[in-house]
Amino acid sequence: WKDPAAKGYKDFFVAVLSKNLPARSTIEKDLSSKLVAEKVKATQSLSVFSHSEKIDTEEERKAAVEKIQSLGHDAIITIVLVKKTEDTRYVPGTTQYAPMNIGFGTGYNQPMAGVAGPGVYGTFGGYYNYGSSIYSTPGYYEMDMIYFVESNVYDAKTAKLVWSAQSETFNPSTLESTSKDFAVVMVEALKKSGLINREEKTKK
Repeated sequence: WKDPAAKGYKDFFVAVLSKNLPARSTIEKDLSSKLVAEKVKATQSLSVFSHSEKIDTEEERKAAVEKIQSLGHDAIITIVLVKKTEDTRYVPGTTQYAPMNIGFGTGYNQPMAGVAGPGVYGTFGGYYNYGSSIYSTPGYYEMDMIYFVESNVYDAKTAKLVWSAQSETFNPSTLESTSKDFAVVMVEALKKSGLINREEKTKK
């Protein structure tokens, strides 16, 4: 969602609202770096506010907002994990056939009395070869992890919400790789929405 009246911004304050310090630090760093690469300014919240595990009071939250506004940023980006789901799914086993030529050339693959030809059941060797070529793998259960993240952009001066989006991450491998992918997707979405106003260098 985007406010139709939203404009482009040049100076972003990036805040990951998480009690998980490694996640907060990594995502803020990657997103800020990606924004800077787009020729806009970006400040990580950890460089302004120290990490804390305690719940902020209403007075502390108000003071934090006033502090951010006093720093002169154009926009505030907040990122928060809104939901994590676990889904168990069953992966069925498989049956495969891989001829192994077992039994041939051993004397077991000769026609039996009263049988027109060997075939699979006509000789012990033929059936032994057929039976030995079948193998199965058992089924098993897998756990899928899905993370839903909400990203909001606020106008720093008015504190008004101007853009909001939700993203879904499916079975993330590592925090580092997931954070870098998220930063790319996030910045591309902001660019597409016209919220990044690149600073052009003055020509001499």
